[in-house]
Amino acid sequence: MTDQQLPPPSGERSAGIGGSINRRIVNFFCYIKSFLGIVRSVGRSIITTGDGNTINQGGDITVGHVSGQGIAIGPGATVIYQTILQPLPVSRRGRVMELITLYTKVFGGRDAELALLDAFLTDPRPYGLLVAPTGLGKTALLVHWIARVQQRGDWRVLFVPISIRFETASADVALELLAHGLAELHGDLAQLRQYERSPLSLRALIADYFFRPLPAGTRLLLVLDGLDEAVGWEVGTLLVPPDAGIKIVAAARQRADRDVDGWRAHLGWDVDQVACFTLERLSRAALCDLLRAQGEPFATLAADPAFVIQFERVSEGDPLTCNLLIKALRAGTLTAENLSRRPPGLKAFIQQWWIENLRKAEAQSDTVRELLALCAIAYGPLTDSDLRALAPTVFPRRAVIQEAVEHDPITRFIITVGDHSYVFSHQRLREVFLEDVYGEDERAALHQRLVTYGQAWWTNRQRPLPTYLRQFWLEHCAAVGEWDLIREVVSAIVPTADGRSVEQPWQVVRYAAEGSDSGYLGDLDRLWRWAEEQRDWGLALRCALIVASLHSRSGNLPPELLVALVQVGTPAGRWSAAAALEHIAHMPDSSHQAACIEALLKAGVELPWERALEVARAIGDAKARAQALAALAPHLPPGEQPTVYAEALAAAREIDSAYRRSNALAALAPHLPPALLTEALAAAREIADGVWRSNALAALAPHLPPALLPEALAAAREIADDWSRSNALAALAPHLAALPTPDNEFATTLRILARRGRPALLHDLNALQPWLEALAKRHDPTLLSMLATAIIEAGRCWP
Repeated sequence: MTDQQLPPPSGERSAGIGGSINRRIVNFFCYIKSFLGIVRSVGRSIITTGDGNTINQGGDITVGHVSGQGIAIGPGATVIYQTILQPLPVSRRGRVMELITLYTKVFGGRDAELALLDAFLTDPRPYGLLVAPTGLGKTALLVHWIARVQQRGDWRVLFVPISIRFETASADVALELLAHGLAELHGDLAQLRQYERSPLSLRALIADYFFRPLPAGTRLLLVLDGLDEAVGWEVGTLLVPPDAGIKIVAAARQRADRDVDGWRAHLGWDVDQVACFTLERLSRAALCDLLRAQGEPFATLAADPAFVIQFERVSEGDPLTCNLLIKALRAGTLTAENLSRRPPGLKAFIQQWWIENLRKAEAQSDTVRELLALCAIAYGPLTDSDLRALAPTVFPRRAVIQEAVEHDPITRFIITVGDHSYVFSHQRLREVFLEDVYGEDERAALHQRLVTYGQAWWTNRQRPLPTYLRQFWLEHCAAVGEWDLIREVVSAIVPTADGRSVEQPWQVVRYAAEGSDSGYLGDLDRLWRWAEEQRDWGLALRCALIVASLHSRSGNLPPELLVALVQVGTPAGRWSAAAALEHIAHMPDSSHQAACIEALLKAGVELPWERALEVARAIGDAKARAQALAALAPHLPPGEQPTVYAEALAAAREIDSAYRRSNALAALAPHLPPALLTEALAAAREIADGVWRSNALAALAPHLPPALLPEALAAAREIADDWSRSNALAALAPHLAALPTPDNEFATTLRILARRGRPALLHDLNALQPWLEALAKRHDPTLLSMLATAIIEAGRCWP
């Protein structure tokens, strides 16, 4: 699994992007500074889920040894779940319903955990995080909880499971589920269907939807399950505005490299904003509740202390083992009497099942063994086409596979998802099978079969690439150390079919299927990491250059083309304004970012203003940032405009270059409110270079109030360069002439200008001609007397 990310809001919306690749670029260039200037990585955003529960005063939630009872799915529950599925795309509802059906078959003993989740809905914190080891029932708990919430009707529920088994783990599918659900909530489905739906575009839309006000009277509960199962991407920073009426509950598997604090940081959540949950094994009381929830004969067995003691001993309170024991008891392959002879634990259950079933059924053992072995080594669902390609003699026809899947004991472990795809019903089952049934050599041989399967496609790339190989082939290669093959596949650059250009076959095929480079970047990240470990700096440099080239594609997008993509689009659909902003956010050139923002505004594109401001504020170059902020400000609500103009002016004052600061002030001048003109004039006066001070003063002159004209005049008089000074005076003169307020400044101005010599004075007086004519027309005796005195004094300046 690699990473990619959702754009984070509130100035941090892109903070998660490019996490590992960004760090790798920084570290790599500590080694190789002479080969490459700057490489900026493509960022990735993501979404996560997990399991658990506990709420202490400090903010965390921890429940151990508690009882609980669940909701069995029936006609009434089905209606509830269909309501929950309603916001999801029609094409994806079947997969999510399959998941819900699986996780509602056996459930119970979690009343306390359900109550804690209920309490979270009245907690002021917006985020809930459920993290627990695999197999303790995170998904089952959430599936039952959302039904309870939906039944009460006071929250709109959006359930987005990220599941490898049910084929919702890729970025394009998971993000489509989330974006479609949010669009349905906001009544925006018609618009969504017109948009181009690459993962980058969907992430941008999701961020935009989070910051739109919810429909009146609506509160949204978003439940994201399975963050750890994201394939080729990661959820990353996921924020909502305060007091937005939105709560997010995310669930994820506890991993060696990411515990609850790691997941919280991954999502960008502050510790005081998160209610943390965890799950424990079931206590004896909870096991009794679980048994009673299954109806007869289990309710009767729950009243038998001897049976309960043995059930607790064998299951060890592990929900997954409980599930398997209940299914075995229901099927008659296990009886209450022989339960006492069973060794404890999940591993022992599987090992004994393996002995009892496969060795007794030799006639079916080949197909069953092969199906279990291939599903155990696989990282995701295998289609019947995959199975027939991997074992053509064992599975010559689809019917043979179906017969093996329907073999009674197999149905407890292998499930069918979608249209003829097969996978272990639980990730922990797969892991136990792989580790305890197959030896190291057997596992390596199985990995090698998947490697060979992919090599056959690579040799003849004219055939369609199977989905499984696209997502997982290179993981199998890494598992058996086939790094030369990974290098060849990931970094290969070959001529195109017409011979006019070059392409990267693996990048092309992944992009065509996924609509983004996130999956390919994950593969590249794996290769780059290995190259650094091997100190293969040539390969590391090649990876860096490939990342840079991919990133430069969006950076080179002309403003006019960006506008066309939003207003006209491509056969895949129009870009949303939010998606365009995400592209701008990742552009490496600040001036290009500002130009693109201005182009969208001039074309009348309605931008999500909060996100647009975040992008503009994040622009690195001060001049470009000032330009973008000034362009955005007039389109904002009147109450927000002064703040943004002030930010733009502050950015302009950061500029050290006289030329660039002058141009920035000139661009801002027509837009600044009166309250900021004093500061703008001070910024212009700070420019030491006469040419560029003159340029700034000339731009500010038409917008200065009368009270500031004397200060502007003083700033112009200080300019040493004759041409620049006259230019500034000429710009000020019509405004000095328009009102009598600054007339008293003329005599002083004349005395100061006269000190520069007669030719310079004549040049300056010519520039001030409009003001001089206005003075004469005012017929003010006092003013004329002062002017005469100043003229006499000016004459004395020359021999």
